[in-house]
Amino acid sequence: MDSLKEKNILIGKEPKNGRLMVAIQGSGKSGVIGDLGSVPDSVSRCKPAEGVAHAKISINHKGEMRIYNLKPANVTYVNGAEIETKMITPDATIELGKDRYPISLSVVIETAKKLAALQQPADAKPEEKKEKYNISHLAKVYDDYEAEIERITLEQQKMNRRRMLPIMIGSLSGIASPILASVVAASTLYVSMPVAVISFALYFMNYRKKDTSYQDRKAASEKLMDEYVCPCCNKYLGSYPYKVLTKQYSMTCPYCKCEWVE
Repeated sequence: MDSLKEKNILIGKEPKNGRLMVAIQGSGKSGVIGDLGSVPDSVSRCKPAEGVAHAKISINHKGEMRIYNLKPANVTYVNGAEIETKMITPDATIELGKDRYPISLSVVIETAKKLAALQQPADAKPEEKKEKYNISHLAKVYDDYEAEIERITLEQQKMNRRRMLPIMIGSLSGIASPILASVVAASTLYVSMPVAVISFALYFMNYRKKDTSYQDRKAASEKLMDEYVCPCCNKYLGSYPYKVLTKQYSMTCPYCKCEWVE
């Protein structure tokens, strides 16, 4: 266990082949466990370069282990109970996702040990240079969020205009019906009744369409919180636009203090 002390082990679904992926964060080393397609979709993908995974096991200087559920949308169980974070022992039962995909902690640890052994030769001196994390992908994450919010706003404006149309027609008909009735020498009722029917039909048609703007905004915000995170510690970086974010924090994570590059 000494080779894993003060390291973070990322666990999640292999993006292409659907096996269980294990990676030591920041090492560039990863391995896979199990058969092709054996991990269900309820387990989040593991992307070591971006610091993204379903769960993370942190091992302190004493060799004690703590597991973290990395995303709000994820589900992680320890000994049958859903957790966000929990200290674990080597005999702990761990399950990932709503499908409760079981993982063998001992196999994960052994895989991580092998990765740690590959990280550098036994006689190599540890690098003094701090690892830097690329955050350029966050620009697209925020641009996609802004585009979705703009789409929702425009759609809501269009819906509001459509819903105002019957009211406007009804108001105009109240003014125009007496004048039109006098011109065609007919009862005001005969003139206003068709307009009222049309107004009611438009009103009914427009209000049948459900306004989903609240749910759509909530989904967009949740997606931003899920993806707009530091690639090292996976903490949400707030709602600052990308360009403001890089200046606000001077290319350094406000939580784990890792250095960012573009």
